[in-house]
Amino acid sequence: MNILLVEDNRELSRSMVDLLELEGHTVFEANTLLEAKAHVTRSILLVLLDIMLPDGRGEQLIDLLRSEDRNPHIIMLTALSDRASKRICYEAGADDYITKPFDMMELLYKINAIQQRESANACLKIGPLLIDRISGEMHHGGNYMVLPPSQFRLLDALHRKYLLAEMLSPEDIDSHEAQRGVDVRRRVRSLVTRTRNSIRELGCTAVNIRSNYGEGYYLELDDGTQE
Repeated sequence: MNILLVEDNRELSRSMVDLLELEGHTVFEANTLLEAKAHVTRSILLVLLDIMLPDGRGEQLIDLLRSEDRNPHIIMLTALSDRASKRICYEAGADDYITKPFDMMELLYKINAIQQRESANACLKIGPLLIDRISGEMHHGGNYMVLPPSQFRLLDALHRKYLLAEMLSPEDIDSHEAQRGVDVRRRVRSLVTRTRNSIRELGCTAVNIRSNYGEGYYLELDDGTQE
């Protein structure tokens, strides 16, 4: 797993890097906010972020770390244990908080738990279809194709609605264009058609996108295909 470690105590930082790399992780090391900013465009899954840094406070980096296509787990590392500091970090968007001095094994337990969740969430399974969330590859049997991002987002949204036994409205599919006054229903019909064709190209007949006129779209899966 790719990890960004932002820690100004160089001795502690080096010890953590050695341990994490021994566990098989790739670690990008930074000792200041400025150095950390040089790594934010990398494919980082976890950030270990000190609060008190030479050129500012660690939580100032959180907004930059999170964007539309990047949402790493963030664990704050700090000697500050007061409630106010914890509240500031959580409100800024941190996921967890470890107070120094901390047990390295406790940190590894947390990291392993995150890695297990990431592995479980790496693929979207819809009946016999398996879609890699990172590469966009959709597999069925021995066949595969790379889905355009718009088709992946549609299938992901339809699957979430399927689990809730709900309908997906055209406005939910394309809310951004709806705000701009574009003919959303025509645009969505085109997207749904292209996605149906992609599923058929792989030879999959067990997953269908159905429409309910005036209401929206929903997934229909043949019995026994959905776990």
